[in-house]
Amino acid sequence: MSLHEWFGRHVADLKTSRWDQGAFVSTCTLCGREMIKPPGLEWQIRTTTG
Repeated sequence: MSLHEWFGRHVADLKTSRWDQGAFVSTCTLCGREMIKPPGLEWQIRTTTG
């Protein structure tokens, strides 16, 4: 397990971020997981519901 997985620190790739349904969307530069930044909040890993 990497330190990235252990501590859960994700870094958004700001060069490839885009606007999608009222929030910025990007991917983590370390693991490639999709990230989202809702207005006024911090970047976080996008979770799916349903």
